[in-house]
Amino acid sequence: MSHVQVKQKYQVTIPLAIRKKISLHEGDMLEAVERDGLIILIPKKLTQKLPAANAKPSLMSLVGANEGSGLYESSKDIDQTIQELRNEWQ
Repeated sequence: MSHVQVKQKYQVTIPLAIRKKISLHEGDMLEAVERDGLIILIPKKLTQKLPAANAKPSLMSLVGANEGSGLYESSKDIDQTIQELRNEWQ
């Protein structure tokens, strides 16, 4: 887990490892959302970016992903993926 400091004009630097993982580049647009006291930054072109072949999807990229896609067979598959992602954060 990385920590960032809020600087002048409320700017923060997104850590390099995170920028590389989601292919974020200077000039990309992010949507800022507050949910339950958390600040969530969502890349505006998230659906247009293709993940690396061996990369696991981010939790936010899973929103609506299963609708008609056959990506997950059941809610147990989704729960398992969410648990794996949570374990990565610990």
